[in-house]
Order: sequence, then structure tokens, then C-alpha cells
Amino acid sequence: MKEKFDFTAEMNEAKTVKNNPHNDFLEEENRLLDLNVKELAKLNDNVHELRTKVEILSESIQKCEPYISDEMQNLALKFGATLLCNFVGQIENKCKEAERRIKKAANFIPIPVTTFYITIIILVTLSSFFVCIIVANAEILHSAVIWKAVAWCSAVSVLGIAITIFLRKILK
Repeated sequence: MKEKFDFTAEMNEAKTVKNNPHNDFLEEENRLLDLNVKELAKLNDNVHELRTKVEILSESIQKCEPYISDEMQNLALKFGATLLCNFVGQIENKCKEAERRIKKAANFIPIPVTTFYITIIILVTLSSFFVCIIVANAEILHSAVIWKAVAWCSAVSVLGIAITIFLRKILK
């Protein structure tokens, strides 16, 4: 018969964990993980407690109605009325000033100086043409005299306009 082999010594040896650096690291890691689990549980409880407090606070804030005292309402109304009166006063001043400008501008028509002088020259030319026509009619409508009058009047008007334009450019 065969002898039975006793494994107890090997089993005892297997149960005892040998001290090596890797096993120490694993034990430290397990201890830190347990600590982290406990801290996370506390943190979760704190978050839950804060959430319920915030919900209660937000419900109470929603039920609150703002209250402004009568004195503050009166002060706000007076301040608003003062601002509006100042604003209306400024608008009225600007309107009056604009009306004065319009009344001032309504009395004259602004035209450039060159245009004014050209208009005067044309007026003088037309009046001289009118005088020439009267003179030509006095000599029993000779056509040569009329054409000479037209030519002289045209020459005078062109010469007057040219002098006006050149004088303005030279004097500037």
C-alpha cells in the first residue's frame, strides 16, 4: 500500500504570504482604495444634503415677492419725472432753435456769387438788346442793323460772363 502524503506543510506555506515589495504595494493600494470608497460615500452624502438644501432654498425664493417701500416708489417717480422734464425741455429748446433758423433762412435764397453776377450780366445784355431793338425799329426795320445789335449784345454778354469767371478765379 502506498503511503499517504501530507500536504499540510505545503498548505501552511502557501497561506503565509511572503513579504516582497510587490505584495506591500498591493496591500497599500487596497488600503487606499478602501479609504477612497469611504471618502466617496461621505462626499455623496454631502452632495445629497446640499442638493436638498438648495431645492428647499429655491422653493422658498420662488415664493418670495419683492417689496418696494412707498417712499422708494415716490422717489423713483420723482426722479423719472425730473428726467422726463429735462428731456422735454431740451427737445423744446432744440425745436425753438430750429424754428429760428428756418425763419432766418426763409427770407432769402442762397445762391453762389458767380451765379448772381452772371444773372446781372444777362439782365444788362437783355436790356441792351431791348434798347437796340427799339433803335432798330426806329430806322424802319433794317435787318442789318438788327443783326449788328444782336451780335453786339451777344459779344457783351459773353465778355461779361468770361470776365466774371476769370476775376473770381484770379481773386481767389
